Amino acid sequence: MKSLLLAALLLPMPVAAQVAAPATVPVSAPDPSRVVVARRLMDQIMPPATRDQMMRSMMGAMSQNMVGALRQNAQLTTSLEKLPGAQAVFDRFLQRQMEIGTQDLVANLPTMLDAMAKAYARRFTLVQLKEMGVFFATPTGQAYLMQAPTIMSDPDVGVWMNQLMTRSMQRLPEQMAKLKADIEALDKKKTGS
Repeated sequence: MKSLLLAALLLPMPVAAQVAAPATVPVSAPDPSRVVVARRLMDQIMPPATRDQMMRSMMGAMSQNMVGALRQNAQLTTSLEKLPGAQAVFDRFLQRQMEIGTQDLVANLPTMLDAMAKAYARRFTLVQLKEMGVFFATPTGQAYLMQAPTIMSDPDVGVWMNQLMTRSMQRLPEQMAKLKADIEALDKKKTGS
């Protein structure tokens, strides 16, 4: 049971909060004129007055889907039920992780938006960036911008996320056993046993 609880603690938290590995290929600096337009585009995509709430809403929906999948994992549920109070401790842990992840994301929004502006500036021409800005200013563009953050809370997306988490949890015991065996083999090699 300890290994299952440890595995649960090592589960990745909301995807949006995970850190991507740094690019190994050197990237050229984007055209400064594109970056200026792309930053304005970021303000359209995530208006400064509402961006914190947009991120909290999106993270909340994703977190709920992930926690729902965890609660459907029979092995984890059974393990938590065997130790009185473990479920409450685990629930508090999950809540803290969601809060910390959301706080980190919100606190780092300015640097995320700057990185996104540079990414847009690398991928789209000045004309394309301006055309996106025109589109986002239209009623359809505004409707898209209002609805896009809620996509993660859509029931079909939730079902998909639950299925993904369920498959991940089913593989976890085997993967943890492999990790344990690899560490034990390394330890035996080091001690010469």
